[in-house]
Amino acid sequence: MAKLEWGFIGFGEAGSAFASHISNHLKRPIFVSDPLLNLHPIPGPVRERLDIAPAEVLRDIASLAAKCDLVVSLVTPRVASAVAGQAAKVWKRGLFIDFNSVSPSEKRAMADLFPQGAYVDGAILGSVAREGAASPLAVAGPRASRASASLRRVGLTVSVVGPQVGAASALKMCRSIFMKGLECLFVETLMGAGEFDLGESVLQSIEQTFQSYGFRRLVQMLVTTHAVHCSRRSDEMQSATTMMHEMGMPGHMTKAARDFLADSSRAGLPDHFRSSEPDGFGPVISYLRDTYGKKR
Repeated sequence: MAKLEWGFIGFGEAGSAFASHISNHLKRPIFVSDPLLNLHPIPGPVRERLDIAPAEVLRDIASLAAKCDLVVSLVTPRVASAVAGQAAKVWKRGLFIDFNSVSPSEKRAMADLFPQGAYVDGAILGSVAREGAASPLAVAGPRASRASASLRRVGLTVSVVGPQVGAASALKMCRSIFMKGLECLFVETLMGAGEFDLGESVLQSIEQTFQSYGFRRLVQMLVTTHAVHCSRRSDEMQSATTMMHEMGMPGHMTKAARDFLADSSRAGLPDHFRSSEPDGFGPVISYLRDTYGKKR
């Protein structure tokens, strides 16, 4: 098999972690391009990353695209499209694997800039800060299987989401809705509990519920009972909203839950299921998607 040349656009925490892993796996330097690497002197933290990851620095994206068969983009979301545009203008061969955290529609717009199949939608599903290059990856697009095979050959953990550009990004975004939402829920919950020094008691109560059900059964229970009890739960969350207001706490997540539950009630969810829990969460999600989809 011919030797494939790897290139990275972006040499921040994520880019340097994966670049270091791949260069060490291949036992040879790979190519990198990042404006910070063109500075004299190179900033200290960036210099330290470069010392860890054997790499040949190229001054611009055009030079990197000309040399590499596989180019990985790991930059900040606000410059992701500009970087893809620069690469697309000079693209000749290989795959452009975009692991930036941007929306599915932005990924599809970037894919249109490249020759058919050259662009691969990617997502990092773990925490690079904690897991480094062991973070699970997902790819999507017409040539996602080829990208996956190449990534696996250099020792990375990757799954193929499907042939549609944007699917990997959507997986990342949906996961973020939960993970970042959970982060904010814990912060807000503990802020409220702190008023009465109940932090430990509240966490123990939540932990018992999770342990009693397990993750999948808890999801099933919460969504299926949402169809029946969204109205009552909205009233309860109004009381919780009042409590947070009286404490002088923001209560953003509390208010959002109240409003979401009220919206489900107004959407006719309890009437549709005749106040009887459905067998699974699928019908609940389908009903709400159909209801809100008609409003678009």
